[in-house]
Amino acid sequence: MISFSVYIIGERLCFIFIENSINHPETRSMSSLEESIDTKLCEIILTIHLRQEFVSVERVEQDLFAHYGVQSFRDLRVDRRNLKTLMNLIHRIKDVTFYMQIFEQVFNLCTLHDLGPLLAKFLKVNTYEDAHLGPIDENPDVKRVFKYRPSKRHQPIPDITSGQIITAFLEFQDAHQRRRYDYEEFLDELVEQNQLQKREELGIFCKSFPYLTEVH
Repeated sequence: MISFSVYIIGERLCFIFIENSINHPETRSMSSLEESIDTKLCEIILTIHLRQEFVSVERVEQDLFAHYGVQSFRDLRVDRRNLKTLMNLIHRIKDVTFYMQIFEQVFNLCTLHDLGPLLAKFLKVNTYEDAHLGPIDENPDVKRVFKYRPSKRHQPIPDITSGQIITAFLEFQDAHQRRRYDYEEFLDELVEQNQLQKREELGIFCKSFPYLTEVH
């Protein structure tokens, strides 16, 4: 179980707290009926994932009930807690939500491009795609933190790294050192350089742009 009553003080405590959050208890063996339903759940999750949509628990359960022509797990005569695939999905989504909550507290700068490997490592998969949760930019918590709103559906995430953002900012700062500027100008320049239409397409999380001046 994840407890949010602990104060995050430094990266070491954060790391220990995070590692403990993903140790989920093993469930008992499934019955033949549960195994059949669990197999269907795998198919539904993969289908939604391949459609490049966010794999929410609500959507998966809705599609499952529609397939069997029922309204609830009670109608299916199974306890949802015994369905390993569903429980794994629930835990995985909660883990991403938890990670993003911690992320907001301890990160100063990160790009959506760089977030994928971080989440993959936390979820203990090779790539975020392997988590079968849909595209990373479709996750509600990721979209909220990064304020990411692409102009088109399934628009490719900009291939921008955090290091490139720092370099670009320092170059921008040097070019404008003789006049006052605001950080909105820097974002607009990034939008133009990456041939985008608006700032919300950049996929950048920066807690404070003045912070970037301190890395110089």
